[in-house]
Amino acid sequence: MVESMPKKAEKEKQAEATPKEKDKKKPEVAEIEPAPKEIWEDSELPLLLLDEIALIAEENKLGKEKTEALIEAVKQKFEKNRAEPGEAVGIVAAQCIGEPGTQLTLRTKHYAGAAEVSVGSGIQRVEEIVDGRSKAKYPTMTIYLEKGIAKDRGKAEKFAKSLIDIRLQDVVRVSEDFPNNKINIALKEDEAREKGLDEKQLLLKIKQGIKKAKSRQRKNSIDFIFSRREPLLKIRRTMLKLLNNRIQGVRGIEKVLIAKENEEFVVKTSGSNLKNVLKLPEIDPTRTVTNDILEASKVLGIETGRAMIVAELHKTLDDNNILVDLRHLILLADLMTFSGDVKGIVRTGITRGKASPFARAAFEETVKHLLDASFKGEKETLQGVVENIIVGQPVKVGTGIVELVMKK
Repeated sequence: MVESMPKKAEKEKQAEATPKEKDKKKPEVAEIEPAPKEIWEDSELPLLLLDEIALIAEENKLGKEKTEALIEAVKQKFEKNRAEPGEAVGIVAAQCIGEPGTQLTLRTKHYAGAAEVSVGSGIQRVEEIVDGRSKAKYPTMTIYLEKGIAKDRGKAEKFAKSLIDIRLQDVVRVSEDFPNNKINIALKEDEAREKGLDEKQLLLKIKQGIKKAKSRQRKNSIDFIFSRREPLLKIRRTMLKLLNNRIQGVRGIEKVLIAKENEEFVVKTSGSNLKNVLKLPEIDPTRTVTNDILEASKVLGIETGRAMIVAELHKTLDDNNILVDLRHLILLADLMTFSGDVKGIVRTGITRGKASPFARAAFEETVKHLLDASFKGEKETLQGVVENIIVGQPVKVGTGIVELVMKK
């Protein structure tokens, strides 16, 4: 009997609690009538926009009328931003990118206060991207580290040092005594310690590097005595090959800098090697980036190259307070990458691939292109803008697209 009393009291409490809970939930349950499917199906907006509107309508529990009003507002904005039929988007994009590039002398920048890692910026960087050059003048990488290292400055610095491309010639001093066929290689102890290298291992590597000579080791140097028959040219070649051996680091990375971003340490590098850096277990491969567009497109594919052209151009112009609509940059990136390779806006790039002989001749090397086309018997279909201007016909752009006949 005593045991059943608390149970009864609990049941009464539950009975009292349930109506209150139901009252609390009531406003959530009472939903406004959802917008019917016909609204979405009849709209002329792109599917991506419709999906976004549907998500907003669902989150804010909009009814049929409000959803229709939202679609109408988006539609008006969409129509306003749409290119007119027949608009010469290529010429507009070229003017919008070219005008600030020609008129303004863009500043050259460096990383905040550190001239150690210089980044080509301004007009030189814009030219480099648009020309699709095979080698960036100032290749740099931003390497994000995995969670275990990102918060620890000591570990981040140790990892950053291990990335620097160190060759044997950077940490040794060579003295040659050719009359006696003798060479002495001595360690630069201070530099070896600064770079965190093991001196014993270094001396062992030097010994293993030259096998066709007798070696005599002192404290921090090794003497190599070659046979009298060994040609001096061969000795010199062996030496140069040994000095060029990589001791540690990643090929191409010359300098490193530790920076702090959003409560974590990030490695900024001078020099780039995305392929080899992505293999390292200490980094976060999803965020690590390079500014070398061609390298990124070779390692991660042409879509990455396209996205990088847009991002790098936008960043360079934005750094210099030049506002260019993103769509012009996207059009340029599409033109440079649609063939599957990054091609520059130069005579060896985009222009060479054009089907029209007149369009090729109008850019550079006019006589050469016209002669080539005549030898091959190419036909000119007069479809583009340049071709029609050359022959004096109305250009098929804007009002030139429409053909009207007026009756008297």
